[in-house]
Amino acid sequence: MAKLVSHLLSTRRQRFIGILVGCLVLLLLCVGALTLTSHAVHEAMASRSAEALGPYREMEGHLVTAFDRLETTVTSTPCSEEYFSQLKPVALLPDGLNDFLHIRGNTVLCSSSGGVLAEPVDLGAPDLSIVSSGLEGELWVDRALDRLGHAGLKASIVRQKNFAVLIPMREEARKESSWLAVETIFASGPGTSWHQMGREGIYAATIQGETTFGTALGLRQRHLECLGNGYVCVATEASLPSILWEQKGYALAFLTLAVCFATGAGFQSRSALAHYLSFEARFRRNLTAESVECLYQPIMDLRTGEIVACEVLARWRDVDDRIVYPDRFIPLVEKYGLTMPFTRMVVERAFQDLSRALPTDRRLRVTFNLFPRDLMNSSLVETFSAFDGTRDRFELVAELVESDAIDVRQMQCQIDRLKEAGIMTYIDDFGTGYSSIDNVVDLAVDGVKIDRAFAMAPNGSVKSRMLDLAIEVVHATGKTLVVEGIETEERLRHLRSLKPAVEYVQGYHISRPVEIGAFAAFLAGFDMAEEQEREIVAAA
Repeated sequence: MAKLVSHLLSTRRQRFIGILVGCLVLLLLCVGALTLTSHAVHEAMASRSAEALGPYREMEGHLVTAFDRLETTVTSTPCSEEYFSQLKPVALLPDGLNDFLHIRGNTVLCSSSGGVLAEPVDLGAPDLSIVSSGLEGELWVDRALDRLGHAGLKASIVRQKNFAVLIPMREEARKESSWLAVETIFASGPGTSWHQMGREGIYAATIQGETTFGTALGLRQRHLECLGNGYVCVATEASLPSILWEQKGYALAFLTLAVCFATGAGFQSRSALAHYLSFEARFRRNLTAESVECLYQPIMDLRTGEIVACEVLARWRDVDDRIVYPDRFIPLVEKYGLTMPFTRMVVERAFQDLSRALPTDRRLRVTFNLFPRDLMNSSLVETFSAFDGTRDRFELVAELVESDAIDVRQMQCQIDRLKEAGIMTYIDDFGTGYSSIDNVVDLAVDGVKIDRAFAMAPNGSVKSRMLDLAIEVVHATGKTLVVEGIETEERLRHLRSLKPAVEYVQGYHISRPVEIGAFAAFLAGFDMAEEQEREIVAAA
């Protein structure tokens, strides 16, 4: 998880994700548009199929009516004068059915238009059977009518019992859209069909489930609709690319808007991701007791050479598992008013570390840095409650950073509360910021820490000379003195040579701030070396 987050923290990868989101949005918009278009095309195909089947459905109704009337009104001897007389009114009905036949078996004996045939006409076996909406019969498809008295003509013939009727009807020619093709057929099953109108081959491709690159992608659609038992069907085929080309103006406008929207979505997603993963947002979202870590810098008693104290320095573990230093997150702690909760987290983490890692007989002074704004907080003492009951092992020190926004008298009241709770107080960073000699004199603090800027100053510099003066000033007040920033043996020997002596020192020459395991090992090693040195001195 940490590795994934660390990848996402990269600006380059966030830009890539923004581009990816934009492309995805564009793809979804295009797919959505194609889906809607495909649905509209399907509706258009269904409507066109119903329109093409309309004349056949209407003719089917006329056939049902005509055959019913023939059954009830034409009752005379077939092909007799009375028969033709009864047949004539039915043939004259305004339904488009004008020529009726009398059939025995598959042979035509007479017709309403030609009378008794000089020679009966055998039509052969019917091509297909019809079962639809009250109509049950057989159909001969596209038979030549020469022997029936209609030279050069073809028509389909529908029979029900011994009556048959010629169907000369053809669908009126119409110009189809460039993207839509239609085929009308008669069919006697999946394997046999007779093309009637439109573009040949669509029906066969539809019933065979023929798949091409275009149909697999949904760019080409087919639709089939039939009457009754499927004796007459209309197959339609639509091409989405043809639609887009025909409507290229609208397609181009949509694509332009889609690209603009996708670009905006990509930019917004990148901005949202960058904001969500920004250091400030990550810190606020993930500042928990588990994410706070402590380092411990040993403090040496310069008079005895023993490690008697440590300063607790806070670090924060980011979501990518990296350790973050205070200069990055402390301003955010102050900005969002998290100073008291943060200090409590540090104190509790330090208590867990020290009480677990150090021997129970090891006494240690533990110093914590306080935020200036918390110096007047009435619940400051409670922040150190984790150490209650362990004062025989741990002596607590609160390091105060002075501020011009804090009244010295109010600060003294807080110092008194801390002292009542058994917590010592030091003025931190003496010699910089708002620290002043007056405050060192007037405030009843237990000690003063001289800022590392003095101890780290080059030999012979103004600040280096001021270090001696600052030490003398603090000693004059009778307060304990801690000098920070000791980085060389030379500086350490110099401080040892001063009279009166400097009580406590800390710095990289003694030890860098280390995690609790290394700190415990350092103390153990230091204590062992001290013990061995004492034994040697005693033996001598």
